[in-house]
Amino acid sequence: MADPLARAGVLDLLEEAVHTLRAAPLSTVASHWIGSAPFALGLLVFWNDMTQLRASGTPDSTCALEAFALTLLLLWMNGWRAVFAGRLTRQLGGRPELPWTRRRLWHLVSSQAFLGGTKPLAMALAAGVALPLPWMAAFYRSAAVLADREDLDLPQLMAKARKLAGFDQRQGWGILLLLTVLYLILLLNVIVLLAVLPQLVRMLTGYESVFSRGASLYVSNSLFWLAAMALAWMAFDPFTQAVYCLRSFHLESRGTGADLRAALRLVRITVSAALIMLVAFVGQARGLQRPLSPLDLDQSIRRTLQSPEYNWRLTPPEAKRAGNVPWLVTVTDRLADTVQQGLRSIGNAVDRLVDWLREKFRNASGTDTARPPGMALHWSVYFLIAALLALVGAIVWRLRRARTKPAGLLAAGGLAVSLQDENLLADRLPEEEWIALAESCARQADYRAALRALYLANLAWLGRNQWIAIHPGKTNREYELEVRRRAREFPEALALFAVNVAGFERAWYGRHSVGAEDIDAFRQRLRRIKAAMTPAVQAA
Repeated sequence: MADPLARAGVLDLLEEAVHTLRAAPLSTVASHWIGSAPFALGLLVFWNDMTQLRASGTPDSTCALEAFALTLLLLWMNGWRAVFAGRLTRQLGGRPELPWTRRRLWHLVSSQAFLGGTKPLAMALAAGVALPLPWMAAFYRSAAVLADREDLDLPQLMAKARKLAGFDQRQGWGILLLLTVLYLILLLNVIVLLAVLPQLVRMLTGYESVFSRGASLYVSNSLFWLAAMALAWMAFDPFTQAVYCLRSFHLESRGTGADLRAALRLVRITVSAALIMLVAFVGQARGLQRPLSPLDLDQSIRRTLQSPEYNWRLTPPEAKRAGNVPWLVTVTDRLADTVQQGLRSIGNAVDRLVDWLREKFRNASGTDTARPPGMALHWSVYFLIAALLALVGAIVWRLRRARTKPAGLLAAGGLAVSLQDENLLADRLPEEEWIALAESCARQADYRAALRALYLANLAWLGRNQWIAIHPGKTNREYELEVRRRAREFPEALALFAVNVAGFERAWYGRHSVGAEDIDAFRQRLRRIKAAMTPAVQAA
């Protein structure tokens, strides 16, 4: 049951979702897995056929049939997710399960078929724009919560889900970010578990499988990573849907008071049980009650006053006090008095010292005996000023040194470039000037900068001849794919360019050392690329 009138934050909402899932029966959680497990298995089979078996000649009809089956499994998964969300919402409101009718089933299937078909494209577009992503996620999750209702058709469901998704966008961002972080943590744990599981089984049972023999090939397979993401999604998606179920329930309760009704049901049960216990107790008390006389009341008061907890109020006689005090109490009292006297003496000494210092400073600052100071400021102030000036001078010197450091600069036509700039593009200079810069860096034994200049020369030549389109957002891998797509008829040049890309990345982003022979090899491969692709350029 949900917390009534909860205006909790994101962390409280996630914590309440955990308690809700723990209180949910197994049949509710199993309804989600009934839909998600077949879809995850179908996705793995389809991915394996499209990536691995496609090279061995899998016909197009088989791929089309598997894609259609995966679409049906997606509809199946969305429908059971709506069933899970509906059961969880009724659990929050304390309502019983509803019987299945033809109208209710038709509303669920039709709404999830439409929304499930539009969700992948809409979420992809929202992820590209980024700003409407929390709203889009909340819209589809809220639609799954509302789909298991007989009183809402598709337009009404979409309007209500759109209204629920529009509340509190700050909370939507917080939910989405925290769920993403938690999913990534779970995914990391699943990856580690799947990676060590074959070796763990081999160590514990001695069973040698193809997975344990595969070693690194087992982990590097793309199917391994997709399986890890699918398992993490199956385990995490019920929690995600529970969070949005709670969010929708609380937002709807602002107008319907469903959380108050649920709380009142709990209060009614609690009050009924308390009344039953009170009636039983009162009945038992009446059975034991008897009249109390004034004499009995007086004796009861006397016995109470003579109990040990009231002894501190009574002053013992002087004769009994002197003879009955234990020796340990006497020693403790004397020790406490001694400590108090010592502390009092120390306090008096400190007071006298403070008074003496105050008297001395008063005499030293008198106007009749005062002398002009030897200097205007104390020597510590001059020391702090000197240290501050030294610090400012060191900062200015380092800034000027960093500004005048050459670091692979070349002025070409009044334009200076630095090979250490990570945002440097190949179209900044023509190919010939990049090569000249590479020769200059090689003469200075800066082979790493020379290799980058040659690589930029290679990209500049490819861009000038329209084999690639140079853009600041592209990576080296994207340049390689673009060349492979546009220059398929030159396999030798494609292989040489791939070697150049790999060599540059090892040297620039890795720890691979670069020498003069690497520069010569890169230069030779660049010439062979130009020689292989120049006839096609001239023909064009």
